Amino acid sequence: MGMKFGMYSSAGVYTCGKYPGSLGYEQKDADLWASWDVDYLKYDNCYNQGQSGNAMLSFNRSQPGAFNDMDMLEVGNGGQSGTNVLTLSPANLAIYSNPAVIALNQDPSGSAAVRKWQYFVNPDETGEGEIALWTRAMDNGDQVFALLNAGNLSMMMNTTLYDIFLDDATAGAYQAPPELSESWDVYDLWANRMSDEEAGSIINGTAPTIGADSNSTTRYNATATSYADGLMNNNTALYGSKVGTIGPGSQSRFSAMIDRHSVGLYRIRQASSTMRKRDEL
Repeated sequence: MGMKFGMYSSAGVYTCGKYPGSLGYEQKDADLWASWDVDYLKYDNCYNQGQSGNAMLSFNRSQPGAFNDMDMLEVGNGGQSGTNVLTLSPANLAIYSNPAVIALNQDPSGSAAVRKWQYFVNPDETGEGEIALWTRAMDNGDQVFALLNAGNLSMMMNTTLYDIFLDDATAGAYQAPPELSESWDVYDLWANRMSDEEAGSIINGTAPTIGADSNSTTRYNATATSYADGLMNNNTALYGSKVGTIGPGSQSRFSAMIDRHSVGLYRIRQASSTMRKRDEL
């Protein structure tokens, strides 16, 4: 499946799962992992005996181009139990490997999302329930917004340009940000994820290989072309499927039905942005 080799350890006598850690054996462990051609190390900080390292070093690594803790992807597993790739279902693989969503993680901005509003609604059996809007600015000027429905019922949710650009609209002496006067095309980032059939063909090894010149909207070869280059070149697989337009005007509204306990994830681009021809649009 073309996966990288990841290793886990902790800067303590034990890992967080109470397996042997690397404290006092840092160089030996690093040399061993290098000899195994490990691609990525997740390094926790449990049971460190008070030797917590340099806080400024950790802070300085939390910046664009230097994400200091990607942690683990959890799909369809309660209790944060991890995902066994040997029994990974096609549906879960399609979620894991959706290139339009991975492109957000790989965006050069390295920025975090911001919650713009939150309302408590439709509590489930645990007594919890909320809806919320989260937004994030992308390096190329795009914006991403997530409509979170953590309530117990599916519902029509909506947002406006004013919601999305709230910080710009309310910062300092009020002056309407230019984004409110522009039209924005909306792309559903979940729309083009692989079908169970296509994901199943990857799991069983029968899927065709794709290269840098692929026009696939469901798969992306980041080895052939980096995400940074793909985003810069407006690769169709990294932008989802166009589902509408918002604006101009502060009250121009986008609406979508969001299932219970689900997240609608969308990317908006200025309508004048040039994109390669897309079969679905």
